[in-house]
Amino acid sequence: MTVYDNRVTREISERLDIIDIIGETVKLSRKGNRYWGLCPFHAEKTPSFSVTPERNMFYCFGCHAGGDIFSFVMKRDGLDFKEALEMLAARAGIKLASTSVSRDQEHRKRVIEVNRAAAEFYHQMLLSHQGSAALDYLKRRGIKTETILTYKLGYAPEQWNALEEYLLKKGFSQEYVKLSGLIKRNENRNSYYDLFRKRLMFPIFQYNGDILGFGGRVLDDTLPKYINTPETELYSKRKVLYGLYQARKAIRSTNEAVLLEGYMDCIKLQQAGVDNCIASLGTALTQEQANLLCRYTENVLILYDGDEAGQRETLRAIDIFVEEALSVQVVTLPLGQDPDDFLEINGKEEFLQYIQNNKLSHIEFKINRYLKQEKTLNLEAKISIVNAVKNDINRLKSPIEKDYYIKILAQKLLMEPNLIYRELKVANKRQNPINRNKTQIYRDNIQYGNYSKDEKILATMLKDEKSFSMIKDSLGLNFLVRSEYKDMMNIYDQLEGSQEERLAKLGEIMQQEGMAATYARIVFLIEEINVEEADVKEFIRRVQALKSKARWQKIYQQIDFLKAEGNFEHLLKFVLNLDSFLNETREGGIL
Repeated sequence: MTVYDNRVTREISERLDIIDIIGETVKLSRKGNRYWGLCPFHAEKTPSFSVTPERNMFYCFGCHAGGDIFSFVMKRDGLDFKEALEMLAARAGIKLASTSVSRDQEHRKRVIEVNRAAAEFYHQMLLSHQGSAALDYLKRRGIKTETILTYKLGYAPEQWNALEEYLLKKGFSQEYVKLSGLIKRNENRNSYYDLFRKRLMFPIFQYNGDILGFGGRVLDDTLPKYINTPETELYSKRKVLYGLYQARKAIRSTNEAVLLEGYMDCIKLQQAGVDNCIASLGTALTQEQANLLCRYTENVLILYDGDEAGQRETLRAIDIFVEEALSVQVVTLPLGQDPDDFLEINGKEEFLQYIQNNKLSHIEFKINRYLKQEKTLNLEAKISIVNAVKNDINRLKSPIEKDYYIKILAQKLLMEPNLIYRELKVANKRQNPINRNKTQIYRDNIQYGNYSKDEKILATMLKDEKSFSMIKDSLGLNFLVRSEYKDMMNIYDQLEGSQEERLAKLGEIMQQEGMAATYARIVFLIEEINVEEADVKEFIRRVQALKSKARWQKIYQQIDFLKAEGNFEHLLKFVLNLDSFLNETREGGIL
């Protein structure tokens, strides 16, 4: 994480030639206004790694690595941002003055130091006589000494000020200890006390090894069972995955992550040899956590608890992961058991065998889950289940896979497969309303790479101010599917300056948020895409028309089901509603 402001990074970028920096590692050949070479980050025989010196950006259309010179050096040399900045600053002949440190960045740096010292304190307490009860608890749970060291587990003693006194003696100011969230104010006594007392401590590592916060567990039945570091400038629970620092290499090598709910599940499974497991710090997975995981793998196996809450949250997690284009599988444990329980009862070998034998695709899991929720398989239940899984099936690229799941769905719903085929076809048209032959924005005019429709619209808006205003005024800024593209549009909208200035500022923000590759991909598309006002207007018209058509499409779907069920009593009502609505839309000029 940088501790220098953006003026320093801009000055370094202006002084150094990105072609020279990357050319030390990659043999580059010029084609037009770009340079091409074999990507240094993955094995390939045909060059898909491109550099644009005008923008000081690189992007690989094969592995999707991308960013600026700082991103390249970080990835190539395994450095954090500060280390890459210092190396490139020295090369550019720029002295990094301490005055360039911002207040917020200085706070972050100091709080990380406080957390590191606190983790050491808790760890030493666990290994001392004060932590004997906590150490015995870990041993009873089967946690080995090596695992305790790997995760730097600790113990918070029951004294009210043990940690605060330790940190103050270490030379930390009370201000930074307070900013860490490790102490709380006692308003009655005008003093502070330790947040964590008499608890087993779990340091929460960032992916780079920094300690962002802590989780604390009681050793008895006292409530609350767990408490966590409160939200601080440094720690946001929704942006962190527990165990990612320890599991990141295994996740990359296996190209899969196993997602669990809690600390102990993660620790026990990694100890048992499931090295690629992580936890979502509770059951509520967030979009930010899924986006973080995308940097390491394309595949995730969800292994939440077998109770109702765990299965309900599995459904939420599936939708979040699918939106991030991850391939999702699910394993459901016996009712009432969590992974730690199952492992302890059945042993390592049986546990691993159970996982292997009980993997379901996310679509199969959804079908089974929704079937269990329905008390009777009536018309409404069938419509509800088809609606719940139709978009998941339509996303499948393989016709064989689509056919497989349609037949499974038809068999379980006691329906004809052709009826489901028809409904999926209608749903697919609603998801993809633009005629590619007529709309310039969506034509495949990029020589390298396979860009999505979201990306093409975003590039159009960022390239052309008039298009940005037209689309914003007509559709708003939240109509795109992927959350990071919505964020990019909203951030860009709030920036000031010319189009080029705003685009440069957007790049700096995306770099700070760890999304340099996403930004680089869009920048490369901006350079290639052609913008025509007529095409933008056509896009707006079609999206608006879709909103109006959504109602009659739903009625049409219900009519199909009513016909299949032979329920003619309500059929006339639906037909009249459809006829009335079509008359309204014709008068409005939509159809």
